[in-house]
Amino acid sequence: MGRGRAATSAAVSIVNALATGLGAALSIDLHLEAYVEIKSGRGLYVEFEGFQPRDTKLVEACISKVTRYAGLTSGYEANVRIRSDIPIAKGLKSSSAASNAIVLAAIEALGISFDSLRDKLKTALNIAVDASLEAGVTITGAFDDASASMLGGMVVTDNFSRDIIYRSRPGEDLRVVLYIPKEERYTSDVDVGILKRLEGFFRLAWRLAVAGYWIEAMNINGLAVASALGYDVNPLLDALDAGALAASPSGKGPALAAIVKEDRVDGVVDRWSKLEGEVKVVGTNNSYAYSRRED
Repeated sequence: MGRGRAATSAAVSIVNALATGLGAALSIDLHLEAYVEIKSGRGLYVEFEGFQPRDTKLVEACISKVTRYAGLTSGYEANVRIRSDIPIAKGLKSSSAASNAIVLAAIEALGISFDSLRDKLKTALNIAVDASLEAGVTITGAFDDASASMLGGMVVTDNFSRDIIYRSRPGEDLRVVLYIPKEERYTSDVDVGILKRLEGFFRLAWRLAVAGYWIEAMNINGLAVASALGYDVNPLLDALDAGALAASPSGKGPALAAIVKEDRVDGVVDRWSKLEGEVKVVGTNNSYAYSRRED
């Protein structure tokens, strides 16, 4: 037993997987850190910094699944501290980032070894998705979001089979402009049936992403999600008019994300700054999640 630390990233949706189980997501430069200490005792103690989720179910599920993986079923106390720059319930994959980081940090705390970094990340990713499903923070398992958060870059996935179908590393000249309104929207509050009415559009977008046309996929996704969930499409069109390559609600929203070349960032920011809420400009993230054991 011991202490572990891990850092993971946020992501934005390229293709929403709620209707089909087929998704795509892009990792971005907003981060979440988890510190986990596991020692003899009994109980779970959680501290949040920078955000406050509804409850601790996700944390509990993550710790429980890692300790069971390690063969530790009782006689332990877990202290978990989470610090995050990722707004919750906005569609920016805070739950996936949290589950990934908690699982990785707990793996480090317990000193679980793997033959390779790839094996460690793959195992942690699957444990984190299992924990997210158990905690009820996702419908499909959010394997696309979790993969982008864990591995960096842009990933296209089959969430039900947990396969990464296509992966790429977007150029460093791209920026992501985020519009983050004050309202919150949890995945559990979304009527998936409404999204399923536009299933054909999401499948088309996914096939384009698999072929490498992820910018076009994101634009189709944006119009489909906005139409299904009742978001105003005008901010998306404004961003495109200002020079964005793609614009879409991220996940189930309410945050919007635009992919923009550096020389067009100011124009998109100017358009979205007229809306009520916060506008952020972040980079894409092509790095793996980070973790280490702390003595």
